[in-house]
Amino acid sequence: SQEAAGTPPARKLDASEEIQRILHTEAAEEVLGLTGDQTSDEAVSQAWKRLVLLLHPDKLQRLGETVREAGAEALHRVHAAKDELRKRSQEACAEVPDDLAPAGEPRCLDSTQAKRKYEISWVLPESQDPARPVEAFEVWGPRYFSEFGDPYDWVLLATLPALQSSFVLVEEAPTQQDVMWAADRILRPTLPINVHATNGRGQSTALTFELPWATDFPWLQGTPSVLCSQCFRMSACRGPWTQCKCCMANVPGEARVVVRCPDCQGEVLWAHNSNVLRCTCCLRVFGKDMGQQWRPGTKPMHHGPNPHAHPPRAGPHHSGAQWHSGRGGGAAGGHRRQHWQ
Repeated sequence: SQEAAGTPPARKLDASEEIQRILHTEAAEEVLGLTGDQTSDEAVSQAWKRLVLLLHPDKLQRLGETVREAGAEALHRVHAAKDELRKRSQEACAEVPDDLAPAGEPRCLDSTQAKRKYEISWVLPESQDPARPVEAFEVWGPRYFSEFGDPYDWVLLATLPALQSSFVLVEEAPTQQDVMWAADRILRPTLPINVHATNGRGQSTALTFELPWATDFPWLQGTPSVLCSQCFRMSACRGPWTQCKCCMANVPGEARVVVRCPDCQGEVLWAHNSNVLRCTCCLRVFGKDMGQQWRPGTKPMHHGPNPHAHPPRAGPHHSGAQWHSGRGGGAAGGHRRQHWQ
């Protein structure tokens, strides 16, 4: 016993008094009731356990509602004090955790639009290295990509306990949705997700999972556009050369353009096997290719003069095709060019 060992027994704590003491204390050591020379891992653990048992909600049921609410806040501060002291100890003595290894390839659990889910998993260490303890795992994803596909502005998606070895990325979660849509906007082939093992000293080197992306979801696929330099009409790119359906000019593949949705900045493509031009990210429809059709309010298209037609008669009141002389305005020395109106 403590008396036989010459150590005085620990004073029995009063819950109400301890709650008030903790709420009026700032330093982590003081929250746990420790002095400057009692900050070893064992002393911290014992003090923490003693207060957790004292402030457990079941132990406070007989007290008033106000005291129970204050007890919940005091218990939160006790946990935070333990984490702070453990972090300090690891910063001084520990090393960052060892690098992680994947437990397998990423698995798509649901490919439904707006409900996509991906699972990633990693191997847990068989035993905890005291010199390189693992306190938690952090999962990070990029919120933006450059036009060249480089990720940046990484955000924390989740902090997981040290015994958890997997994470499911779900589109319904707002921050995770931002990461998914960032890959959608540039039609990136893969979505990178980083996992770190962490402790008070820092993070391990990132374990990067490349989630198959643009090629796995049909609505992210489509045909890019080319822009005709003659009539400035966009058409679906059909290869090295594309015939414009408006002016019938041959448009080279180098005239390809990237069109962005004004709402979500997703890329606008022609849907496969369809004449619909739509955003691959938010699926907003921007139009349809109606082909070479006459539209009300426009003039029929002309492809040049009819060689079998009679020449138009000149005259001040003639409103058909007009003949203009060539350079200089006279009939002599100049060629003629025809302007169809």
